[in-house]
Amino acid sequence: MIAKKKDIVFPRISPLGDKGLLIEFGNHFEISSNKKALALDFLINNSLPKGVQETTPTLISLMVRFNPLEITYEHLKEKILFFLEKDLETPTHLGRSFVIPAVYGGDDGPDLEEISDLMGLRSDQVVSSHTESQQQVMMLGFGAGCSYCGLLPQVWNIPRGEKVKPSVPGGSLLIALRQTVFPATPMPTGWRRIGTSPCLTFNLNKEPKFLLNAGDSIRFEQVSKNKARSISDDILWETFEK
Repeated sequence: MIAKKKDIVFPRISPLGDKGLLIEFGNHFEISSNKKALALDFLINNSLPKGVQETTPTLISLMVRFNPLEITYEHLKEKILFFLEKDLETPTHLGRSFVIPAVYGGDDGPDLEEISDLMGLRSDQVVSSHTESQQQVMMLGFGAGCSYCGLLPQVWNIPRGEKVKPSVPGGSLLIALRQTVFPATPMPTGWRRIGTSPCLTFNLNKEPKFLLNAGDSIRFEQVSKNKARSISDDILWETFEK
């Protein structure tokens, strides 16, 4: 289906230098645009045209990197237009499923009470809502292994914080706009932090180095601080994959 917004017709295909191609499904975030980007990513990688080297989905687009000595931009664009003629629906078997332990509140989630006030819920209700929500990894970005996950129920549609935190640790659960951002390394952020997982999803000594991929499904599970201390930061590679 072709959508037209502000005189731009989507999906829109455009070149990125001489070795890249960008397919955009909108000019602002909508979950339908992300699902189409993930579905197209799935189709391309399951029928990989010769010369395609890498695909990278974002919240509203898909980047395709290719070798121009093996496939031309026009030929690749033609193949992608063929995929776009399909009704893009994200296959249910697109990704893997993970259950990720996390400690909520206190020093591990210093903004939990503030978020509870914004949502009009008790803090235990906020935690229950978060752990009961099955979320999809919509994209990786900003930092190594940083996952943008969602969408949470409408009650989680709260704004970013007013101040930027200079640094939050890897494993933080950061909340805004019905999304959970789950970084694997320390980073600055304006998002509110409700918890921390002892598990990291980026490890230079593992293969793959990035555990989570766009399209994977995750659910957070509340654990005690004492329990979290006993969990290895790389255990997701071993026992939390379902």
